[in-house]
Amino acid sequence: MARTVIMLIAALCSAATFAQPSQQGDWLVETMYRSGKINTVLAVVAVVLTGLATWMFLMDQRLRRMEREQKQK
Repeated sequence: MARTVIMLIAALCSAATFAQPSQQGDWLVETMYRSGKINTVLAVVAVVLTGLATWMFLMDQRLRRMEREQKQK
């Protein structure tokens, strides 16, 4: 019962945070979309995320290899 009440309160509190969109979206349209810079931003983010994913994959392989070597000793 307590979990249900807590979930209900959490749902009602988060619903109160939804507000009407203000004029803040206009600066994004003005600066990024119209000048074409949004494509550059997305490309940089994609390259950074791809680099991080690759680095994590390679580190995982190295750690697995090291763990196997430790078990064999």
